[in-house]
Amino acid sequence: MFSRRIHLFTLLGFRVGLDLSWFLIAILIVWSLSSRYFPEAVPGLDAVSYLILGLAGAIGLFASIIFHEFAHAMVARRLDMPIGGITLFLFGGVAELNDEPPSPRVEFLVAIVGPIASFFLAAAFYVLALGIPDAAYLVPVTAVLAYLALINLVLAVFNLLPAFPLDGGRVMRSAVWWWTNDLRRATKASALLGRVLGALLVGLGVISIISGDFIGGMWLALIGFFIAGAAGASEMQTELRLGLQDVRVARLMTRDPKTVPADITIQTLVDDYFCQHFHKTFPVVRDGRLIGCVNLTDINQIKRKEWSHRHVHEIVNTDETVRTVSPEAPVFDAMQTMQRGGYSQLMVVDGGQIVGMLTARDVMDFLAVRMELGSTSETTSVAKTNRPAGIPRTVEGRKMGV
Repeated sequence: MFSRRIHLFTLLGFRVGLDLSWFLIAILIVWSLSSRYFPEAVPGLDAVSYLILGLAGAIGLFASIIFHEFAHAMVARRLDMPIGGITLFLFGGVAELNDEPPSPRVEFLVAIVGPIASFFLAAAFYVLALGIPDAAYLVPVTAVLAYLALINLVLAVFNLLPAFPLDGGRVMRSAVWWWTNDLRRATKASALLGRVLGALLVGLGVISIISGDFIGGMWLALIGFFIAGAAGASEMQTELRLGLQDVRVARLMTRDPKTVPADITIQTLVDDYFCQHFHKTFPVVRDGRLIGCVNLTDINQIKRKEWSHRHVHEIVNTDETVRTVSPEAPVFDAMQTMQRGGYSQLMVVDGGQIVGMLTARDVMDFLAVRMELGSTSETTSVAKTNRPAGIPRTVEGRKMGV
């Protein structure tokens, strides 16, 4: 999701960055504050002053979001949950948890600390605003502090709504998980409310647009679509995690895959491999050891008239580590690697030797069979465990976000 992330800084061991989509919301917030909010709150100033106030309010808002996410990250680290970083994006910010909470208690503590942090900031900014002397030249400062108090209060209350992927939805999931001892059922319940909330926000957005508030209505609708989509993705990711828990790559890989000798010509590669077996990528070996892979993109970079005298080792992608996986690795980890790199298959390597290929289709076929079988004793025991395996998260369903 955050393939276009820009690293900003590292604080207390956490990487803080922003997605390119953040620039859109930053521009819109500055414009909204400088053209509407602050002219109403502090009338009589010039355009430059309102722009400065808008920038100050936006910077304060994004600092507040980072503070909110740091609260999630600090508690998660305290509870031995690894954190991938903090990212600002179009709809706020996320603390990227690299693992599922090991218990309902941990889920609750990591989730609830975010709204608590926002309530704390709201109170702090409110007290600061009250403490500003009653002088005309300080009115703009008071207005910025009052805005930050209000917006943090709004963020805290909004995040407490019991709908995934909001913090309140995670709190609800922890409660249902604790009550039923069933993570799958808890996720389905909170994700359902997330989709309902998303639909309501989309409906309110449409009504606002029809009523003439195009900008406000558009953002309500976009946030609604985001929440509904993230709720569905959360449910899907949980199903994937539970379905693939404790499944190793060796179980699903295709053994003894077709390999390409490094010294054959590109023409032979095309005729005898791509046109015969219809794979998009082939592992390349020399003396029985994997040296890389070759795909159609690599071939298309070579002029066709050169295929007969150019050799595979000249075009092989030798950075094979990004496309390889151990046979003992969890399948879910392998799927995450595929997703991050945009791959459809991974080479399974053991001691430098290629022993198999794992494809996304193999994994999906396995999951389809398991889901068709329904509630077997194996899947039931997985769904009701209190200690989910450590499996990396994807952005959609496993983010603590504003």
